[in-house]
Amino acid sequence: MDTQNQTTPRAIARVIGGIVQHAQSWGKIWFGLIFWGCVLYAIAQRIWPEANNALLLVISLALGLSSGIYAHIRGYWL
Repeated sequence: MDTQNQTTPRAIARVIGGIVQHAQSWGKIWFGLIFWGCVLYAIAQRIWPEANNALLLVISLALGLSSGIYAHIRGYWL
């Protein structure tokens, strides 16, 4: 029992450390995908209200992801 209680905080620390490391290295890509993808999707819905929403979502998220990858390669947004 005692060994299990001692390893649990280490396991949780490893998981949290992995999440933080992932966010630091892939943060720009996730930001581009989620934030810019959603912003572009909202704009596209206003411009083309009769269009297929699934298609607009895929295109918007693809553009957001590509902008995130581009920012990740450059190292900064602007």
